Amino acid sequence: MTARIFKLARKSMVVVVDTKDADAYSSGCVMIKDKVVTLVASSAFVKGREMRLKVVFFDRIELEATVVAVRDSFCLLRTAFHSECKAIRLLKEEGVVPQSTFMFAPQSRTTTRRIFTYATTETLESYLNIESDLAENSTNYFMVSCSYFGKTRFGINSLTASPVFTMWGRTAGIVLQDCRVAGPGAEMKVTLKARHVRELMMLVDPPAASTGPRKKRKRS
Repeated sequence: MTARIFKLARKSMVVVVDTKDADAYSSGCVMIKDKVVTLVASSAFVKGREMRLKVVFFDRIELEATVVAVRDSFCLLRTAFHSECKAIRLLKEEGVVPQSTFMFAPQSRTTTRRIFTYATTETLESYLNIESDLAENSTNYFMVSCSYFGKTRFGINSLTASPVFTMWGRTAGIVLQDCRVAGPGAEMKVTLKARHVRELMMLVDPPAASTGPRKKRKRS
């Protein structure tokens, strides 16, 4: 059962690459799969590379990618249809409890490796001693303990936009950054919760407006 979950989760993971720079690559994941594929990537990595992006899927198929939306640290890319990839399945629960998790870290432009991680305390509990003095939007995130410290040569966290999977294959959130931004990579990663990942989907897939029942016209 676990092997099957790992196999399915890997199909949600991609590597975003710069076609002009062999050493420039970062994480991403499949958000929506319909007639095309919509993916989440790091906006810091994509910035300045908008015209030379490709996405490498789990089976090493490479497709050109176009930026369709940007919000803060994340952006949405779109590629042509890929029949074998899988969209992430977001965790439905409101909170994130301490639990074993796993991720896929980019090893190269075409490969990733599975790493075991652990979802720990909420961000606000990790950073602050006084609960009444909360950092803005800190409850939107949780912390993940992770032994991967990779960054691009420009100092961008290579795990940004990588999904954090529960051992049942659900996505609890996607990585935002190291808890220590400056200097070498940190063990603790700040992760955007699943319910706020859904807000990224809304940028390209807004809910249909409810028209309500139509009123009957009176006959004269």
